[in-house]
Amino acid sequence: MKKLALFVLTSIFALGLGVLNAKAVNIMKTATADGLRIELHVMKAEPFYTAEQVKANPKLEGMLIIGGAKPLAPDAKTHPNCHLIVHVFNAKTGKPLVNTKVSMTYQAEAQGKPVGVATKVPVVVMQVIGKGPATTHYGNNVVLPDGTYVVTVVANDQKAVFHIKVKSKEEKKSEM
Repeated sequence: MKKLALFVLTSIFALGLGVLNAKAVNIMKTATADGLRIELHVMKAEPFYTAEQVKANPKLEGMLIIGGAKPLAPDAKTHPNCHLIVHVFNAKTGKPLVNTKVSMTYQAEAQGKPVGVATKVPVVVMQVIGKGPATTHYGNNVVLPDGTYVVTVVANDQKAVFHIKVKSKEEKKSEM
């Protein structure tokens, strides 16, 4: 009986913790520009690993660093909350382009107009661990508080502009 009571109390405590904010963002937008299909994704911040780290521990999940800028870890002092990335495809064939020159900026937006200074994203070239070149994408973890933004992407000299609204979702578990 004591074990059952302990189990029930532990379960109630765990459910209570679920009431705390669990922030998640999941945005996907697409643009085409001169033979390219550019997909912008905004997701929860992701961990990055080197090839040596993945080789030492093949069970790691996250992003394999292929090149580019230094990645911003999810536990960095700035507390990045979003993984802001683009996939670039050949618009006709749908095949991913794995050697694309990409630059990205984001800027707050109010009433359809940019506000303040654009923030340059240090672009990391990455792949999903264990998934190979077909998952090659470009971007980094960033800090995006709730709000509206304009994201400008230049891929192989082709520009795409995306307007996004970041809104953290609160996942609440029902209380007993």
